[in-house]
Parts: sequence; structure tokens; C-alpha cells
Amino acid sequence: MSKSIIKLIVSVALLATSLSILAAVMTQDEAKVRSNVQGFSALADQGAFEYLGRLFASEVTVDYTSLWGGEPATVSNVELMQQWAGFLPGFDTTFHELEAPMVTVQGSTATANVNFTARHWLGESGFWSVSGSYDFTLSKVGEDWVIEALKLNLEDETGSRDVLAEAPKFAVEKQNQREAKLLSY
Repeated sequence: MSKSIIKLIVSVALLATSLSILAAVMTQDEAKVRSNVQGFSALADQGAFEYLGRLFASEVTVDYTSLWGGEPATVSNVELMQQWAGFLPGFDTTFHELEAPMVTVQGSTATANVNFTARHWLGESGFWSVSGSYDFTLSKVGEDWVIEALKLNLEDETGSRDVLAEAPKFAVEKQNQREAKLLSY
């Protein structure tokens, strides 16, 4: 056997072992936390607020002070979904991209830090983007993990905030259009 074939076999074996160890190290609780964090952005972008709301505790502390100023707010998950549903669907497209999640689970509490870029398009030239990181605090309720606190840490902002005043004007109509496309099975 040539040295290159032996190196290839050893490399593949090491990779397979590394992936097996990584999969074994992640607990089911960590997987649930990661799923909720990833679902947070995907469900918001899809306007699936009835599902997104289930990822949150009945009361949630939201801290967007690095973006908007003011103080952190504690609101019900229903109020939070109403706020987001009155705003996000008004954009033509949103894409909340999450990267490099760091998750720690300790008993019935978990934290997650994830880098993000949130892009918002409206019309031909309306665009606004923010990036930074999110800090999540979650708690285990039964078998589920729910988000109790969410903090946005702003690092960069591009585009124009002008679209923020325009998007709510279209939110109800666009959300109704999305809901008309729901499957019934």
C-alpha cells in the first residue's frame, strides 16, 4: 500500500472518530436548546409567530437597548409575538442568519450566544441590516426548553432605518397573504 493511501485511510478514520465523539458529546438537552435558537430566526423569517411564540416562556425579558436605547422590557410571549407580527411581515424579505452558536446547559438552565446578521428588504431600494450577537437564557419546563431572556448586542448597522417606519404599514396584508398559503392536511 502506498503512503498516500495509508494517509487517506488514517485521515478518514480520524474524521469519522471525531464526528462520532462530537455527536456523542452533544446531549439531547443541548440539541433541543440549539434547535430552539435556530428555530427562533427561521420561524421569525417565515412569519410563523404561532410556532415562534411557543419557544418563549410565558414572560420573557427582551433587551434591545444596544440597538434602540431605553431599558430592557419584560413582556408576555403573546405581546412579543404581536409586536413582531406587526412589524416583520411588512418587509418583502427578512433573513436572520445565525452563526457559531455557543451553548451551555447546566441542569434546568441553559445559555446560548450566537453571532447574527439580520437583513431586511422593502421595495426596490429599501434595505436595513444589523449584526452582532444574541445572548439567550433558557429554562427547562417539563421536556421543553423555553427562552426566558433575549439580549441583542449590536456591532454593526448598515442601510437605512427609514424602512422601519414603512414595514408596519404592510405587515397585516403580507401576513394574511402568507397565511392563505398554509397547507391543510
